[in-house]
Amino acid sequence: MKLKEVEAEFSIIKEEEFLLSGKDLVELVQETLAKGAGFRFKVKGFSMLPFIRDGDVVTMSPTSKFPVGFGKSVAFIDSKTNKLVIHRIIGKNKGLYLIKGDNAFGADGLIPKENILGCVTKIERNGKNIFLGLGSERLIIALFSKIRVWSLVLFFWRMLPLFIRNTIKSAI
Repeated sequence: MKLKEVEAEFSIIKEEEFLLSGKDLVELVQETLAKGAGFRFKVKGFSMLPFIRDGDVVTMSPTSKFPVGFGKSVAFIDSKTNKLVIHRIIGKNKGLYLIKGDNAFGADGLIPKENILGCVTKIERNGKNIFLGLGSERLIIALFSKIRVWSLVLFFWRMLPLFIRNTIKSAI
């Protein structure tokens, strides 16, 4: 007797947070994207500042519908930690993608296409859609990140308030 395959459906009646992390999150994202559906979740971390912030809600879409390429923010499994990571593609070499966080000093390394789960297609912050970093400007962001200019820009941006404070103090 042949068993009939039943499509699983996951729905939340009341909008509440459903906390998943580690292996459970990775498996759910993998299964959802493999079936061609998008996956929406709240991110944790600061490696993609200022374009994706801690607490933003991102929508991941399968690479079959949104091909990977230079400048795109993608999700992959970090082979060292087995955790889901969202970073930007900053290069390609012999079928491998060089991936790095916008706010990270070092690259994650060369990642095979089959290890890339999906592309970030939507970012929401405080209930509003954020478009910066997803459009054609992603190419400039990736280029800056690749040549490490972006890290310097972020460093000086962070130091600016300290510089202003010290300037005001010395003037008094």
